[in-house]
Amino acid sequence: MITKCQLILGLLFSFMLMAVVTVFAVEEVKVSEYGNGKQIWFEAELFDERDENEVYKLGKGEGAKEPTDGAYGDIVTNSGGDGWLRYNFDISLAGGEAGDWRFIGRVINPNNHSDWLWVLGDDGDEIPKEKPGHFQKDVEIIFEENTPEWAWVRTGIFGADGGTVNKLRDGENVMIIYTRQSSNLVQYDVFLWSSDLEYEPTNEDYENAEVATLPVNPKGLLTTTWGNLKNR
Repeated sequence: MITKCQLILGLLFSFMLMAVVTVFAVEEVKVSEYGNGKQIWFEAELFDERDENEVYKLGKGEGAKEPTDGAYGDIVTNSGGDGWLRYNFDISLAGGEAGDWRFIGRVINPNNHSDWLWVLGDDGDEIPKEKPGHFQKDVEIIFEENTPEWAWVRTGIFGADGGTVNKLRDGENVMIIYTRQSSNLVQYDVFLWSSDLEYEPTNEDYENAEVATLPVNPKGLLTTTWGNLKNR
């Protein structure tokens, strides 16, 4: 039989675990209101899921590549082959609303090794199990730029928007990066979405952005959508 003392200790332990989860979650996302819009920022290594072969790997954390000086924390790089990364993000944390948003990345990519970007809703209501065939066009391309040093890349293909401008939904959204050309030369550091399509981020903007408080056990579209759609 569980004693009163054991019950109290169990409850205290549960609260301690919740506190740890809360602290971790708070550090995952930043928000801001620069220019004429809202922004939500997250570091590339904080992906929610990746392909079973783990083609995209952490630079330092998994020994794939030593991050170039100036990186914020770790980086993600392509270790070779076709894979994908999934990110869930909630624009309501930044006070954002549905509409056109621009995807921007802080990257190093010396040989313009681009990738594909797929966004739930804008590119379809069912998440593809494999790299979609319709990506044989320029409009979905991201990071097709020569970027030898850390830079905030806001265009998709040699100065054009490419796949960077997408229609986001109110609240929670899902984005997936699929391999197109990316290699171990590429380093993904920080990603952001901005409702001001002309906004040009700086390192100082990211550093000064506010940490967003996330719920301890978030429930809703992000979890259920991915679970339902990938099993279709």
